Amino acid sequence: MNQPVIAVENLRVSFGGTTAVDGVSFTLHAGRALALVGESGSGKSVTARSLLGLSGGRAAADALEICGQDARDLSDGQWRQIRGTRISMILQDALMALDPLRPVGREIGDALKAHGSAPASARRAQVIDALAAVRVPEPERRARQRSTELSGGMRQRALIAQALIGDPQVVIADEATTALDSQLTALVLSQLRDIKEQGRAVLMISHDLAQVAQLADDIAVMRQGKIVEFGPAIEVLGSPQHEYTKTLLQAVPSGVPRFSSLSPGSAVPQCPARPNTTSAALRVNSLSKSFGGHPAVQDVSFELPRGKTLGIVGESGSGKTTTARMVLGIERPDSGTVELLGQGFVPQRESARRELRRQMGAIYQNPLGSFDPRYSVSQLLTDALSQGRTKRSSQYRDEVARLLEQVELDPALGGRNPVELSGGQRQRLAIARALAAKPAVLILDEPVSALDVSVQATVLDLLDRIQLETGTSYLFISHDLSVIEHMSDAVAVMYQGRIVEQGPTEQIFGDPQQDYTKQLLSAMPRLR
Repeated sequence: MNQPVIAVENLRVSFGGTTAVDGVSFTLHAGRALALVGESGSGKSVTARSLLGLSGGRAAADALEICGQDARDLSDGQWRQIRGTRISMILQDALMALDPLRPVGREIGDALKAHGSAPASARRAQVIDALAAVRVPEPERRARQRSTELSGGMRQRALIAQALIGDPQVVIADEATTALDSQLTALVLSQLRDIKEQGRAVLMISHDLAQVAQLADDIAVMRQGKIVEFGPAIEVLGSPQHEYTKTLLQAVPSGVPRFSSLSPGSAVPQCPARPNTTSAALRVNSLSKSFGGHPAVQDVSFELPRGKTLGIVGESGSGKTTTARMVLGIERPDSGTVELLGQGFVPQRESARRELRRQMGAIYQNPLGSFDPRYSVSQLLTDALSQGRTKRSSQYRDEVARLLEQVELDPALGGRNPVELSGGQRQRLAIARALAAKPAVLILDEPVSALDVSVQATVLDLLDRIQLETGTSYLFISHDLSVIEHMSDAVAVMYQGRIVEQGPTEQIFGDPQQDYTKQLLSAMPRLR
């Protein structure tokens, strides 16, 4: 009963001359959940993948036991027998993990096929049972569908079914809820709790401490390949001892008042008394859009005052991004209008709104995908400053340096390619590029959802500072309710293409009126 299902002592993993994991030790027992938390590059995923024989580097340990078996010197064939039957992993991105050309049921059934010779009919029955066990509706029909035909929540549940079908004693959940909205996150966390209550052990890899608090019995905080703090979750979260752990906890935006700093040494100024204004930077009037006869956005209207932030929340597929694309003039609405600074912007022709377009910028979730890979940092900013007339950064050297300093980047980075920057640096570059034209309105579509919590904190503090200094209005779209609560003056809640409730942030989060809003908020993980 007391023998751990995972026992790791002095695990070391290196890649060439670089040490990724440096002396990690821990145990994990059946029916318990251990969370490994820390920033990207801290060694969390490399540690977890070492338990599957998939570290990708040179791994060694004084002890590495999986369900009582010494796993230090296993052959590839022996590892294949362990994976799926003793230990398995739920991956982060279901769209990438599942083959879009094959039915989901066949993908899940392959895990059985690799470990036995059961006939196809028996495997099909087990697949349907596995999908039903993770509460996939109509499992027989869903098993015949491809991943692209399923919702995000169903795809993630299919990955859970795939991980469980071999009846493993240990399940690793590697950022299994990243990029999911609050309701889907709550569903996945509930299913991970079910796994734990079935007597399996769960190793949770996450940078989201609010989610960790919902599941973990114990927490190991990792930094630079080492465990810097370990203990019961209630103690680590309630009374952290290491400064790094304290920094991670401070960075969680849930329950932190507007304009309060999330990161140590933040440059957010003392919040001035911001006057109430009736002047709208942006007016959206009755926007509607359908695709193939299916309504994506229906009669959406709102106003964004100058110098304020309006947050838009809702589950995946609620119409948030389609609304943003219509506001930007990228997607033409079937009906409705957009006014920018009191002037008609949508559905005018692009030639008629060219001068006004500089008053609206956009920042997206994946900045690297929006950068031309041929250009350096300076060339990208010069292109924005010159409105596309030149890439010769020498003509705009001083302005490029000013933009980089405004987003707290070293001007010396100007000669680098964006691929050489960290995730946080890329997002700061995206902000700098958007600010080049000194816009009155910024559309921010999931701008921090792919960032670690500490990097996210510095970007959110930066956005706060820029708004206070420049008076720029933000339309902030996110599935993360804690980010929206921290960043927004007002909130609009979208459901099935419609705004079902909107009002001041304090009202929406403190006294929601609509059942859907109440459901979203009840599913929101909280630390405070």
